Amino acid sequence: MVHPKSASLIALLFFILAFLPDISAQDAGDYRSAGSGNWTDSANWEVFDGTNWVAATTYPGEVGGTNLVTIQNGNTISLGSTIPNPIAGLIVGDGTGGTDTLEIDNDAELDTPYIDIQTGGFAIWTASSITLSLPAGAAFIISGGTLDDGKPCSASKRLRIGSVIYSTCNGGAGADYSFEDLQNNGGSLAVSPDSNSPVCEGNDLNLYANPSGTGSSGATFSWSATGPGGYTFSSTDENPVVSGLAAGSYSYTVVITDSSGYSSSGTVAVEITAGASITLQPANQQAVPGATATFEVSASGAANYQWEVSTDGGSSFTNVSDGPKYTGSQTDQLQVSGLQPSDSGNLFRVVIQASNPGCPSITSSTAELTVSSGTVITNRKITFRVNN
Repeated sequence: MVHPKSASLIALLFFILAFLPDISAQDAGDYRSAGSGNWTDSANWEVFDGTNWVAATTYPGEVGGTNLVTIQNGNTISLGSTIPNPIAGLIVGDGTGGTDTLEIDNDAELDTPYIDIQTGGFAIWTASSITLSLPAGAAFIISGGTLDDGKPCSASKRLRIGSVIYSTCNGGAGADYSFEDLQNNGGSLAVSPDSNSPVCEGNDLNLYANPSGTGSSGATFSWSATGPGGYTFSSTDENPVVSGLAAGSYSYTVVITDSSGYSSSGTVAVEITAGASITLQPANQQAVPGATATFEVSASGAANYQWEVSTDGGSSFTNVSDGPKYTGSQTDQLQVSGLQPSDSGNLFRVVIQASNPGCPSITSSTAELTVSSGTVITNRKITFRVNN
């Protein structure tokens, strides 16, 4: 099999930004190296207690609740055993100039969604026959650091992801890739799906797979989803566009598969927000000179209103403002006072801004104002005034 030798830098950048947390901020339960030595020696670690970095009393993953782990400050940490509890992620390298090293010196198993070898980071398998095992779907990322593939380089130095021997140092033992392939292509095959969510119902949802790593060039994609009312979805596009979604919460999963059949997956949560909706349109109004006409609208999901008037039969509309003639120009009721025959034929409508961000404004139908003078009917000695 011919392996790809160059990854898309843009795709890799998307992956790193979307997949990794903000390491400039700390969360309680984060660990960082405070010296060199064995992973399972708590003396080699500091932990963030929510306010300060303090000396650790347990090593990362010894107990539950471990968040991000960073190997930094020129330290070398040796990993050669099964770490019993999951960690949120492992960063190797702080970019400050020293070499920060993850040393696999015996068979090891780490339950983490990713390891990222960043600038200044170095990963090395130091024994001749050892395996680092990560859970299915995990990513081994190389974003500026180095994965050692120096001599002796054999098929006995292995990276296992799930049940698959994903990579060996020289690419042998049935592995699809060598350590050199991973170094050249930014790490293992992965996706970090993203979208333009939240979007308003009626607008298109854009999904992005953001593939990265060895084998991503020429890989295939399979999307699925769940959502309100038994919603389902499927697509083989890398970046599908989805239309006609109702308001609600959705979950989209993409599986990327390389030419060897190895797959990795990722999931993104999507929110479709409800827009404004008119439940009662303004109605035509009739009145006599000097009276007041009231136009009303009912809407849901509305943030504000702006009434407009047209005096040219609908060719153009202008905003109305509160004053002697108009009141309620930015509410769901507009009152037009002091009516004159010249007001007859004016058209009114209202533009409604949606309360949910990203949802477009909507415009009501037009309503016509008719102003008619009264008709006097004389019958013998009785006079009637009849308003039209």
